[in-house]
Amino acid sequence: MSTPSSPAGKAGSNTPAIVVLFGTAFSLTFLAVYQWLELIEVRTGKTPACAINETVNCATVWNSPFAHRVHELFGFPVAGMGVLWGTVAIALTFFWWSQSRRGLSAAAFVAALKAWAMIGLLSCITFITASVQAKAVCITCIGTYALTIGFAVGALKLLGGPILPPNKELAPGIGWTLIFTVPIYFGLIYPGQHTPMGDAAVKKVLDNHDPNDFAALMDTLPEADKLTTSWAREQWKKFQPRDTSMFPVHARKGNKDAPVKLVEFTDILCGHCAQFEGLLHEVEAMAPYGGLSIEPRYYPLDSECNPDMQGTAKNGIRCFGAKFQICTEQNPNFFIMRREFFANQSQLDQGMMVSIARRLGIDTDAVVECIKSPETEARLKEDIAYAKLHNISGTPLVLINGKMAPPAPAFILGMVLSGGNADAPWFLKLPPPPPDEEAGAPHP
Repeated sequence: MSTPSSPAGKAGSNTPAIVVLFGTAFSLTFLAVYQWLELIEVRTGKTPACAINETVNCATVWNSPFAHRVHELFGFPVAGMGVLWGTVAIALTFFWWSQSRRGLSAAAFVAALKAWAMIGLLSCITFITASVQAKAVCITCIGTYALTIGFAVGALKLLGGPILPPNKELAPGIGWTLIFTVPIYFGLIYPGQHTPMGDAAVKKVLDNHDPNDFAALMDTLPEADKLTTSWAREQWKKFQPRDTSMFPVHARKGNKDAPVKLVEFTDILCGHCAQFEGLLHEVEAMAPYGGLSIEPRYYPLDSECNPDMQGTAKNGIRCFGAKFQICTEQNPNFFIMRREFFANQSQLDQGMMVSIARRLGIDTDAVVECIKSPETEARLKEDIAYAKLHNISGTPLVLINGKMAPPAPAFILGMVLSGGNADAPWFLKLPPPPPDEEAGAPHP
């Protein structure tokens, strides 16, 4: 039988708690949904709005090993954890408000709100630690932390009563929390399974399967990655090659007559480019002899040297890095140097680039002079024009045999192993591609 509510936590006379709890819970849920949608775009090769530079870059945090472990463990990404937490917070707040305004006991829901707030605070500590380990700052994540703290203030302070409720109230409160959490959790599994997991899923499969049996490897990919691969294949097949005869090849790694010719446009501080560089290194090791050539091109994401960009970090690193690579392309240690640049991306600056190159025996004095030359400036403008011809929207931009290809790991690996045959048996076994709207990227 219901009993009148106690003054602590009574909703009718506690407008500040109502406003704070509902406001922060709804805001956090909407922010988490936005983060999830942005993550899908990241995993299909686009650059999110929250990726400002390599330090302030949500994509780096979302693609961290910790984030991948969360996705594998719970069945949906970290953003899904935010959706789960925020939705349960809304439900608990609603039932506390509903019970209390009817004069019924809301003590169990007060206890549940306090416990849920403390779980949220502990989660923030975990996620902040993961961000520190990833050496990046996620602006939207900071918003999540602030909203979680706001909710905790509402639950732990504005509701009144002790911070840690007595067991007779806490036990039923935890019970109500589970009643809401379990169905919401299982409801998020479906979209979680259809969220691409990125390079980590492919690398995990590569580590545990015979790379020569690519058909079997494709069978073991998560369903979301199969859909991403299928979508990437469809986009590549649809793309109409552009006339690029006005852009001569300046540097190439591999056989000039290789059946798969890959052109990549990168930015030296682009986190996705660094990940793609690592993937490409693995693909090279698995490629048939003479089966792959790689042509490096540059698209610095800085208005200082790229008029298509709207902002600049004013530190010159991106532009210096692009020109530095142009001036060292012919050196036999160029690709080793480039890999070291990407590996040290989080602390890379002009001095470090010079130091790495000098250690590899490159004449850095000549390179510095080359960077200042009009020929280098003209070459960089050429690369930017080449990328614009393909409506570049972010880096890396990847071309396979003259056709733009989403940087989907399994698709690129499959193309290399098939000698450029997009109708190889392992591709034909893939599920139908999702619509472009669901894939999170436009037609090329």
